[in-house]
Amino acid sequence: MSKVRIGEFAKKHRITQDTIRYYLDMGLLVSEKKGGQYKFTKADSEDMERIIELKSLDFSLIEIQKILTFQRLSGSNTDVFRNLYLPFLKNKKEEVEKELIKYNRMNEFLGEKINEIKMSEVKKSQRLGLPIISLSLLRCPNCKSALKISDGNIEESMIMHASIRCNCGYNAIIEDGVYIDQTAIRPKLIDGKKIPTKEEFLSTSSHQYVNFLYKGMATLIEYINKYTKDSKYIMELGNCVGLFLLQYIKDLPHDSTYILIDYDKERMLSLKRNLEMYYDHKNFLFLCCDYNKLPIAQSSIDILVDFGMSKDYLKSDLKFLLDIIIPLVREDGIVTGSYQYSNGEQSEKPNIKKKAEENFSRNIILEKLNLMEIEVLDHLELGLVFKDGNCENTQKVKEAYQLNYIGRNQRRSNG
Repeated sequence: MSKVRIGEFAKKHRITQDTIRYYLDMGLLVSEKKGGQYKFTKADSEDMERIIELKSLDFSLIEIQKILTFQRLSGSNTDVFRNLYLPFLKNKKEEVEKELIKYNRMNEFLGEKINEIKMSEVKKSQRLGLPIISLSLLRCPNCKSALKISDGNIEESMIMHASIRCNCGYNAIIEDGVYIDQTAIRPKLIDGKKIPTKEEFLSTSSHQYVNFLYKGMATLIEYINKYTKDSKYIMELGNCVGLFLLQYIKDLPHDSTYILIDYDKERMLSLKRNLEMYYDHKNFLFLCCDYNKLPIAQSSIDILVDFGMSKDYLKSDLKFLLDIIIPLVREDGIVTGSYQYSNGEQSEKPNIKKKAEENFSRNIILEKLNLMEIEVLDHLELGLVFKDGNCENTQKVKEAYQLNYIGRNQRRSNG
């Protein structure tokens, strides 16, 4: 009877030599070792084929060990072996049937979800434009006069295309439903680089940090639902346009108008297409403008949501954004925000010449809100979290705390 070495035996059965040695240790294979070398016979090959067959039926190695032991004890063509082997097969068949029921249910559910997504992609999307009912909100950002609109194209009470001008010389357009100050259009950059897509952001951020951001948004939504009602105009300030909206939209009052701002036209249009395709809310103001030239009447905003934009604006423009925006919020209007910082216990006063990171901490933010006559109704500090999920080398990663607050504007209108 010819015998082969372990290498040839492994090659024949397409398994590794380490696996064969493991099977030998378990007693699944019973080859003899002579002169430091295992020699494998035809019987060993038959055992190996049986092991492979039983593994393909999802038997565990312990179960295979018992089956082979029965076979070696009584022979394979005996009543004893059949009676011992049959329960293993029946139990495995019952397991498979249960798994089939589970996977058939999963398959049916997955099919429904796939069809649901495909149907949402082919359904007729709505067209969003500047709501006619919101025209009274618009004012010239330079002289605060009412704007003049001409050459308008209207669909379902929304202005889709128009020319906008003011006697002071200010001009803008409405294009594809977006209000555009053409002098403001430019790509959005961070540290001189194009702002990352959500996919790029996810690839470089830890899931802890993403959850950290999500919890901040959830806190603001909870505050808004608790402290507000019947809000007509809601304005979002954020570096990633619509980031907060896409979490809040399920709670967005049906008759409210939500105002979105971004000077990056392509990012604004991308968000608009998403809202047209997948959501039913109709009242939006898409403003492709700079924050210091918003065409919004003073004392008109009911809720202002600042999801980290004030810090980004301070870093890029060396100005506190809320100083510019608060005059647009009505007296007793709501201001809510979320800001990140790296140290939770700084106490110095804000200094415009400092880095943005040094002007944002729990104490500084609360002091700044007080100076702006915003009565803080509630606040919550979150953190510490590390942006890349690594807390071992704090010299190479950025730690982050987060203050979430809601307040009421107590500043009296000059209007």
